[in-house]
Amino acid sequence: MKNQNFGKSNYTATALLGYSDGPIEPSEDCDPLASRLGGRPLWLDSTSAVPESSTGVCGNCGGEMVMLVQAYVPLEDSAYDRTIYVWACNRRACAAKAGAAKAVRGHLLNKDYALKLVKRKRAASAKSRPVANAKAASGMSAISTSRPKLDFGSVWLSGDSGSTKTASSGDKAGGSVGSLFSGTFGSGSLFGGSAPKNNESLTEDAEQRDDELLVERLEQLDIVPEHAERVDWPEDIASVPAQYLEFDSEELADDVCQLDERYRDHIDQAMELATESARSREKKVGGTDEDEWADEKYERAERPKGTDVGFERFVRTVSQNPEQVMRYQFGGEPLLYSMQDETAQKLGVSKYDGDSDDEDDEEEEENGNGTGYQGWLHRRGYRTERLPRCEHCNGRRVYECQLMPALLSVLPLAAHAKPVVVSSGQRLVGSQLLQTVDLGLEFGTVLVFVCENDCHGGLTGTDYLGKTASSMDRFAPAAYYSELVLVQMEAHVE
Repeated sequence: MKNQNFGKSNYTATALLGYSDGPIEPSEDCDPLASRLGGRPLWLDSTSAVPESSTGVCGNCGGEMVMLVQAYVPLEDSAYDRTIYVWACNRRACAAKAGAAKAVRGHLLNKDYALKLVKRKRAASAKSRPVANAKAASGMSAISTSRPKLDFGSVWLSGDSGSTKTASSGDKAGGSVGSLFSGTFGSGSLFGGSAPKNNESLTEDAEQRDDELLVERLEQLDIVPEHAERVDWPEDIASVPAQYLEFDSEELADDVCQLDERYRDHIDQAMELATESARSREKKVGGTDEDEWADEKYERAERPKGTDVGFERFVRTVSQNPEQVMRYQFGGEPLLYSMQDETAQKLGVSKYDGDSDDEDDEEEEENGNGTGYQGWLHRRGYRTERLPRCEHCNGRRVYECQLMPALLSVLPLAAHAKPVVVSSGQRLVGSQLLQTVDLGLEFGTVLVFVCENDCHGGLTGTDYLGKTASSMDRFAPAAYYSELVLVQMEAHVE
């Protein structure tokens, strides 16, 4: 299997799939930028403050959770080395309960790459200035095409469109953010001086002065990060042995008929389960006689009422790469385990009963394997606007990655599940007795949604870093931010 390096990629047209690549020897488990399954969290540096240890505690039962994944996933336009940590409670009774799964996004400034980003932006700005001057000469305003303005994501500008937004950080300053930064970045007018003439480059001394003034303005806004004291987690936290996590691009067959026969068996079994579940549901509500579907065969074109089309696509897609333990596609669409549960409704996905005459659906069903999945979910209402927004920059949360059921067989979670403590003399029967035999975590899929701006405590872009290495030092310590986890369980029919 080829190792897929993330490099600095914001988005891929197809998902990247994560696979276990064997155990990590404890003596070799020391690189925080190596993607891994299980193990203890490796923090991005040895001196900065780390997340509170309560991050690794289940919000449902209060027990220690286990880390499932630590993935190194840098983004192209980010100045930071970046990791995603995911924990979950290893008690079956806690599965999908509030606080029983958590995710953290870690940032560590990559100063060399940050300086490259700054130089690249300045070079692009220099190329755009003659165009701006030409527009000004023709009587048009050059404001929108002059040097780029300070970009603090949702503090001033959105990441892509440049549309202005209201800033919570600006409110802290007690006044208008725009009044503090009234000029364009890199020009003398930013801090009240005059812009350099004839496209002259700023000297290092001038850049240093601008950086010092930038720090002063950031301090007035109260958005220069404060670095707390480091408090390490206990050495004996719950964990499972670590394994290497490698990524490769997803490859899907053009036609379902090309699938290996053993994968087809998986599909048939899953579809039989879905049909049986739908039949039981109809029988309970008195809508169908129990013998009505006795000889019915599953057909792609006409599904039984109640069939979960999301589950169908999940099975068909995953069956082509059944060993995948993780899917990654920043800003893409998740592969939902179900379109009929609470998580799907939070994401705005409409339920589907198999009776649609939509031509696009029919065409995609001919493919039958999920190759048309990108965009398919959006056409069914998928949106993340209703998810909690980033508490730092108020940006939307977008899909980044998800954990897959194969992870449950790759990590020895059942062997590390703690038995339920039973009081002496207590007699347990039925479900109470079954709960004492805990086989550990279970799920259909675990979805991770993150800040669309990948903000650094509310700051986005690169302008706030300044132009010199020394100006970036205040952002050198690692920082960690809580993100959103949604869990879909195995039941895929109402």
